Amino acid sequence: MNILIIEDYPSVAQITKNILESNGYKVEVKASKNIREVKLKENVHDLMIIDVNLKDLKSENLINHIRKEVKTVLILGLASKATWKEKVLFLNAGADDVLDYPYAIQELLARINSLMRRPKVRLDKYLRYRDINIDTDLKYVTKDNKEVPLRRREYNLLEYLVRNKNRMISRSELLDKVWDYRRITTSNTVDVHVKRLRDKLKKDEIITTVHGFGYVVKDAD
Repeated sequence: MNILIIEDYPSVAQITKNILESNGYKVEVKASKNIREVKLKENVHDLMIIDVNLKDLKSENLINHIRKEVKTVLILGLASKATWKEKVLFLNAGADDVLDYPYAIQELLARINSLMRRPKVRLDKYLRYRDINIDTDLKYVTKDNKEVPLRRREYNLLEYLVRNKNRMISRSELLDKVWDYRRITTSNTVDVHVKRLRDKLKKDEIITTVHGFGYVVKDAD
């Protein structure tokens, strides 16, 4: 099993490397400033261990970059100074797990074994649209790596639109799928919630109105 450690603190990187190599893993270490040296598209690593608080690069941005290049690699975070909010952002960016440092050796090995037992194909636990990340398990939304506080109905509306992007969705469909019941087509319930969602996302162009029909979320291009 090939593991890449991305860590800007040499002592932490060396301790983790020694533990893993003594347990039979093949380990490579890189500082965040040297991440461009890693050929992600070749997908040679089974697991990446990344510091939640890198010095030279935001960990969330790094994970976003990694996920664009390779979706199946497992990502475990090491958190020595991170707050719970930073851990949440790290996980929402696409990481699989976070472990606090200093850690017990057996816990590190157990976390790795647990991750390796997961299916290789990643499910749509995380939805990404432009600069918006959606954690469908936690019902948590971030934009530009900042939390967007949404009410339950606003969240359900956003998730449904993003899951069905590039398809025009009628108001009656949204009432049926998001509200779980149909109302008369003159109801402005959907329009009111879309406006609230636009205000919170601070981008009108994310949700496009199809006049006389409903709404559509389109890819950036």
